[in-house]
Amino acid sequence: MRVGVDEVMAVQMAFGLCMVLFGAELFTNAVEWLGVKLGLGEGAVGSVLAALGTALPETAVPMTAIVLGGGHEAEQVGMGGILGAPFLLVTLGGLVLALAATLFRAGHPPYGMAVSSRAFLRDLAFFLVGFSLSLAPAAWPAPAFKVPVACLLVGWYAAFVRAHLRDRATTGSAADLRPLYLNLRGGHPAAVTVLLQLAFALALVVGGAHLLTKGVEALAAQMQMPTFLLSALIVPIATELPETLNSVVWMRDRKDGLAVGNITGAMVFQGTLVPAIGMLFTDWAFTRAAWWAAGLTVAAALFLLVAVRLTSRVEPWALAFASIAYFAFPLAAFHPNALPPSVRFALAAAMSAASALGAFLLVRRRSLPTRR
Repeated sequence: MRVGVDEVMAVQMAFGLCMVLFGAELFTNAVEWLGVKLGLGEGAVGSVLAALGTALPETAVPMTAIVLGGGHEAEQVGMGGILGAPFLLVTLGGLVLALAATLFRAGHPPYGMAVSSRAFLRDLAFFLVGFSLSLAPAAWPAPAFKVPVACLLVGWYAAFVRAHLRDRATTGSAADLRPLYLNLRGGHPAAVTVLLQLAFALALVVGGAHLLTKGVEALAAQMQMPTFLLSALIVPIATELPETLNSVVWMRDRKDGLAVGNITGAMVFQGTLVPAIGMLFTDWAFTRAAWWAAGLTVAAALFLLVAVRLTSRVEPWALAFASIAYFAFPLAAFHPNALPPSVRFALAAAMSAASALGAFLLVRRRSLPTRR
């Protein structure tokens, strides 16, 4: 039996995704052990080390497309990945946290999550400043303007890392970690073994991301859908699996600080360092859809900033409402004919469901007695 192009492309993308996910799992595992060896606090492990490890897949896809792909379609995949990752984190990432908090706290008052509102607001502020700064060279295109902005973004992320490294209130413990995968003898791994697993994981992630990039280009051409739409909405969902699964597990174990820090830390990374690289290797010219993605990202983050500032808590209802922007993006940014009617109906239904969830959580919270 002759295997068609569709089957070959599907197998290629599935294999690339498996490489990315497995590589991210190895990388995160090694990074957590590195945090213990360095004696870092919970904030640094969650918002810096763990976020860096789980942010590798969605970072590798656009970077591989830009550096190795070449051509307009590859650049569209790269731009979609750069803008799509922070957009997905601030919207669907928050929705996953809201659902996990609701499910794992069934029967308990949903007063919010056990997260420091100060730390959450600090991470959001770092993200908003950095991501907004990355949009400046696209709004005022000038070759000489991109390099200074890229340097500022690198410095801004370094300031974010420094802020978390200075917070050593809770240090990591080896008892809370899974054994290092490459440490076959058990016990505490040697530093060389940790670094070896890091390098192997990075190779897997980059290789798998390259396969995913080629698959997205072929899929976009076959379905005659905008490449930016697929790379901004579809690929980040797949590559975000390690991040969301880690956060769900931490929510289940009531480690809310690690769960939320994993999301917000990745947002800062994706909103500073990755755009800095993108503007150096592309012309950094935004299409209409790209501006919609960037604008909705800023709007969702600002909504969360105001909501947490007013309530002094990270609330599931606010995270649910912020996710509406994800489903609204394809409806607003693209021509109606670019999406089949069934897809548009599904997006409208998802928006309604997210709105209903947010309203339910908000009404339920207000109907409960005030926490003392």
